[in-house]
Amino acid sequence: MTIRLLIVDDHAIFRRGLRSLLAEEADIEVVGEADSGPATLAAVGQLDPDMITLDIRLGGIDGIQTARQLQQHYPRVRVIFLTTYDDNQYLLGAFQAGAFAYLLKSSSYDTLANSIRSVQRGQRLLAPELVHYVLDEYRRLAQERMRLDAGLSEQEVEVLRLLSDGATSRDIADKLFWSEVTVKRKIQDITDKLHAGNRVQAVAEAVRRGLI
Repeated sequence: MTIRLLIVDDHAIFRRGLRSLLAEEADIEVVGEADSGPATLAAVGQLDPDMITLDIRLGGIDGIQTARQLQQHYPRVRVIFLTTYDDNQYLLGAFQAGAFAYLLKSSSYDTLANSIRSVQRGQRLLAPELVHYVLDEYRRLAQERMRLDAGLSEQEVEVLRLLSDGATSRDIADKLFWSEVTVKRKIQDITDKLHAGNRVQAVAEAVRRGLI
């Protein structure tokens, strides 16, 4: 089965180069090109592609906004972001907009062709260079879940971090603009919430739970 592909990028040279490379693949047919968000939506309606390679930066509306509109109006079409942007904000936004893959333009040609086939089979892909962003976000979400489960505020977690770094009550008071009495009361609250006997045990429990 031939995969019908629409190439979307604001650089004509890149579009034509990619079209030329993919012309060698018997199972991938480039059915058209677009250089902006509005042009992409119009082209999808006219050409009925199975898949789109989409850049972040486009004329009119950006790639992420375009992907959201595609998801709304043409949910069958699968989107591969192919871009130079390796920022985690764009990465997360792309997948939230319904993308199946996020690849970098520095990827090899073979990687791209095989990725198109994998996405057609329903797989979701991420450039290896960007995996650390996903792991960092997963770790952040896991810590947030554990913080909520422990009944701790973000400020209380900050106190635990300071304690783990060896800060005294006076140090914490200076850092957070509190009185020492407030710090000691807060530490006792934290200790009680973690069912610890003292501040040292509270820090150890926080480390064990992955809170800090």
